[in-house]
Amino acid sequence: MHDSDISHSRRGVLKGGSAAVFAAFVGPIVAMASRVAEASTCVPGTASTLGASPYGPVAPVNDMTTGLPLIQLPAGFSYKSYGWTGDVMSDGLLTPAAHDGMGLVRTRKVGRSTEIVLVRNHERSYSTSASGILGAGKSSVAKHDIGLTGTNYQAGGTTNLVFRDGNWVESYASFGGTYRNCAGGSSNWGSWLTNEEIRTNAVSSTGKRHGYVFEVPADTSMTAANTDPILDMGRMAHEASALDPDTGYWYLTEDQGSANTLYRFRPTDLDGGLNSLHSGGVLQGLRVKNVMNADLRLPTLCQEFEVEWADIANPDQDGATLASVVGNVSASGPYLQAYANGAAIFGATEGCWVANGTVFFTDKQVTSNPIRAGRIWALDLESNVLKAIFVSNDITVGNSPDNLCVSPRGGILFNEDGSGSGLNASGQTISVPAQRLMALRPDGSSYEFANHNFNFTAAQLTAAGKPNVAAGNRRNTEWAGSVFSPDGRVLFVNLYTPGITLAITGPWAKGTL
Repeated sequence: MHDSDISHSRRGVLKGGSAAVFAAFVGPIVAMASRVAEASTCVPGTASTLGASPYGPVAPVNDMTTGLPLIQLPAGFSYKSYGWTGDVMSDGLLTPAAHDGMGLVRTRKVGRSTEIVLVRNHERSYSTSASGILGAGKSSVAKHDIGLTGTNYQAGGTTNLVFRDGNWVESYASFGGTYRNCAGGSSNWGSWLTNEEIRTNAVSSTGKRHGYVFEVPADTSMTAANTDPILDMGRMAHEASALDPDTGYWYLTEDQGSANTLYRFRPTDLDGGLNSLHSGGVLQGLRVKNVMNADLRLPTLCQEFEVEWADIANPDQDGATLASVVGNVSASGPYLQAYANGAAIFGATEGCWVANGTVFFTDKQVTSNPIRAGRIWALDLESNVLKAIFVSNDITVGNSPDNLCVSPRGGILFNEDGSGSGLNASGQTISVPAQRLMALRPDGSSYEFANHNFNFTAAQLTAAGKPNVAAGNRRNTEWAGSVFSPDGRVLFVNLYTPGITLAITGPWAKGTL
């Protein structure tokens, strides 16, 4: 076990134009400190509850781009859709499907205009044809692997989007040849870490492996994405990555059921900058102090644990079956080593975000015995105290929280990725009409901010200019990739299915977001 004192190395790692982006967040996010402190009003031993939204009830709102009521929002909010699956992008390629994690990587002035660049993941897996590789036919699109794994090609990757003065203006393919690009995280030097969600020991026909983290720049016409993985960040079923700008350390999650922990990556090069992470570093797993392999799947609301970090000697080690304290589980190489050194066990860690010295991350696992429907944790980086700030044992309170983000005003928003039916706190099986965007209150309760509302006929889609989009009810498919603009005026978010990106605006100051 190796752990360094974080406090002595706290420092900014701002570079270039990213300093302006970070500065825009620093002041408002300080509010999160007091909001998290107020969570002491919750009662240990109880689970979270559902409350009324400070923004008011939701109702269908027409998209300003197509006129279709794609989502339900509170009064006063509006949105513009962009980048539907199958839409022609600025580079002539078709927009890929499966819009997942997304991050804001650059904000800058272009003349009198304010321009925002986002990178969007596409959680596609395999294609039986090389034409299914994201960016196929474009040599300008960097690709990690163009070989076959078995009989399939890797179809995942990323696209970059440009939003200027309240309008969508451009999108293009930026990286391909990867598998199931699920979540990731933004650096503060103008790039996005795109993460593969797969635990595999397979090697492709070109000698490439998968389950890695890659870096995609804000403008790939100037600098192509590096096709080499960041090996020291581990080979595993990656979810999110989140940078602590005070230390230069990254925090990572892994969606490998009951065989995962929170990871910390301490880069060798703490100054940051494009490709700096390829210089290597130390990967570590979280463990509860003085408790070997603590099972953290069933905390009570506001329960706390003192934690520390265990080194992982070989981040690229093959995975295998692990005989754990919760039974046999399929574990990645990094987790096998972390577990051997006492790492904690979570259900399925997903979203991750760092704000004001706190790491927020989700556990989306849903089970019926015992009843559980998701958790959100907060790790204070100064005290090394981990706290369960949201505990859902009822799908109406929170239905499998996946991606999450913190707004510039300090509010926590999480994206549901649950089932259309499940258990409430009484153990009754109930149905839910749609997946939601949910927000947290300081006391650990939740409220509904938005509902998925995609349920259209082929005629409606054709009339809206989307004749190639599959008709039907998609309301119980996930939200993903939520992130606010630096000034807090715009929420960017994805409807994973059918694959649409939204820019939502409205009276944010009325509530906690």
